[in-house]
Amino acid sequence: MRTSTGTRIHGLLGLAVSVLLVAGVVVGCSGSGGSGSGSPASTATGSAPPLTGAPDPASVPAPLWQANLSGPNPLANFRNTPYNNDGAPAPEIVDAPGVTGAKAVRYTVPGGGKRTELEPQIDSYKEGDDAYFGFAWNLPDDFPVNADGWQVVAQWKNDGDGSPPIEVKVDHGQFVLDGGAGGDDPGANYFSVPIGPAVVGQQTDIVLHVKFSTDPKKAQVDVWMNGQQRINAYRPPGGTRYQDEDSYLKTGIYRDTAINQSATLYLIDARVARSYDSAAALVGPKG
Repeated sequence: MRTSTGTRIHGLLGLAVSVLLVAGVVVGCSGSGGSGSGSPASTATGSAPPLTGAPDPASVPAPLWQANLSGPNPLANFRNTPYNNDGAPAPEIVDAPGVTGAKAVRYTVPGGGKRTELEPQIDSYKEGDDAYFGFAWNLPDDFPVNADGWQVVAQWKNDGDGSPPIEVKVDHGQFVLDGGAGGDDPGANYFSVPIGPAVVGQQTDIVLHVKFSTDPKKAQVDVWMNGQQRINAYRPPGGTRYQDEDSYLKTGIYRDTAINQSATLYLIDARVARSYDSAAALVGPKG
């Protein structure tokens, strides 16, 4: 059952991993994820790769789901979930920054606010499911990328309370693959793996491939940033879903209410697909 509220369980776990993350960024090292028995992840924390030409949507298989923000009813492909606005206004449709003729969802959370999110109209993810997810995001110049607190921009939320098994967040200037802070054993299963720099004032395309399983030997996450693979075959120590709890996708901003700076995020496009090319065929300026 989906719930409108939940408790984040980052606490000292998140603080400890954040310290390690910052150290990795300073020395330009690769990260291996959080504690536990998860497989090492191949990832880079140096400069963000340039936004490259995305696959032509006309030449790839149609996605299972797409935001379709330029259509006559831009939010028709999202559920109506007003409880996902907590201390923040509802998302709104605006002109996409940097993309002529395109629209975007603008999410805004004021200082002290908690969330503004949307749920795509897709089924929940069960044991053995395998899917690709593409997001075209723009962080405006004033987005607090270095705020002291967690800021989630996409999460594959478990049906119960607490932190999800997988999420993408902005943390200490990086996009980060994160999760496992809920479930049965967060002390052993929490992980945080840097994807690459969260650069403001420009579009960033991120594609994830997720194999959903409670078994870390079967679970897997791959991540691409701007067409370059940044995380290869990472196996979270607690898997990619929680026992007896299916996962559903949420996009927007969900963050620590201790952050006193406002934040705005633009979602220019989003896709759910069966292949990388289909997920990566995102709207936006391409070189």
